Amino acid sequence: MQVITLSPTELDKHAARLAEAVKTGSTCRFDAIVAVRRGGSLVCDAFCRHFPAGDYGVRFDVTLQRPSTQRKGGGMSRILKRLPVPILNAMRIMEAVMLGMLRQSEKNVPLPDVRIPEGLVTLLTGETGPAILLIDDAIDSGDTLSAIADAIKKTNPNTTIIIAVITETTVHPRIRANYTLYRNRTLIRFPWSNDYKGN
Repeated sequence: MQVITLSPTELDKHAARLAEAVKTGSTCRFDAIVAVRRGGSLVCDAFCRHFPAGDYGVRFDVTLQRPSTQRKGGGMSRILKRLPVPILNAMRIMEAVMLGMLRQSEKNVPLPDVRIPEGLVTLLTGETGPAILLIDDAIDSGDTLSAIADAIKKTNPNTTIIIAVITETTVHPRIRANYTLYRNRTLIRFPWSNDYKGN
């Protein structure tokens, strides 16, 4: 397990690589891009700068976070920024290991509720077999993307969903990405991460 820090410039390069992988590997034109707010939205911003505008229709952003993500931030962010990077890396690895162990002990974890934007519902119900590109920064447990994909499929079971992320951090997530730059348990410190220190 390793930790990589991406500056805004490096994030843009990674998003360009992801866009190129989707562009060369996918045979369909997407009716919509759906980004998971907040990290997925920022990845999507960069991704769309490198992906042909004619290859996707409209963009939607869905808000859904894991409870552990919602608890982070605040005063903890100021403390984290003062710690040396090797300690921050060790803390990230420990958190990932603990979450993995906790996940193995939990069986049949229910998916969170997702509210699909009305415009996306209209698009899904108006197409016979829509193609959706679902973008996020990372897949950890996979619960977030799985919940969104399930909500989309409930709206239109004939939807094709392609998932693109920068990294998959766990060995057996609930849902896998079709396109990812890292599938080797690489943890990434993004520019919006609470422990990101800048350049």
